[in-house]
Amino acid sequence: MRTHIAAATRCLRLPRACQRRRRALAPLAQNILRSRGDGRPLTPTAWAALALLFWLLSQTGQLGLFLVPSLALFSGLALIALFDARYFVVPDGPVLFLAACGLATSIASAPDETPARIAAGLAGYTAFKLVAATFERLRGVQGLGDGDAHLFAVAGLWLGARGLPSALVFAVLSALLSAAIAIRQGALEHARQPIPFAPHLALGIWLVWAAGPLEIG
Repeated sequence: MRTHIAAATRCLRLPRACQRRRRALAPLAQNILRSRGDGRPLTPTAWAALALLFWLLSQTGQLGLFLVPSLALFSGLALIALFDARYFVVPDGPVLFLAACGLATSIASAPDETPARIAAGLAGYTAFKLVAATFERLRGVQGLGDGDAHLFAVAGLWLGARGLPSALVFAVLSALLSAAIAIRQGALEHARQPIPFAPHLALGIWLVWAAGPLEIG
């Protein structure tokens, strides 16, 4: 936690550097939306998220007070996804922002469930770290970073324990589709070559928040 706070503080102290990095994301965002070049593998992910956003905005009468948290979640996830796609880094500032928003939303809407949401965040982080350690031990390479685990912890605050499995399923399916597109266009040459996972995890979180978890049985 201290590491995240320090990183966010450095970003506040260096606004010009942060602004330059964010401006560098604009060309990538355009490539993704237009399905061009290095952005093409993430085009289905982006348009799926946008389609659900448009659908959600059409339901503003039913959303009520959840409209503002929903827009905050979408904005934070979009920034995280672009950063990871561009730099292979999950930025600390937006993660902290979403964690604070998720906790505040839980306290305001369902205070009795807040302890369970916090527990879900801790469980999500622990599970992700265990999966990452197992993958690295079996394959000999790092497959999932600390930033992905932090983002999955944030998912627990927003979705609760019930939503975490569905978010992960959506994320894996999106990542597989993205990898297939990247292989087809020659951007991904072999299975050990890393791909950014945060964009797909962000999509999974957003899908479950906006449409609900998968129903089995």
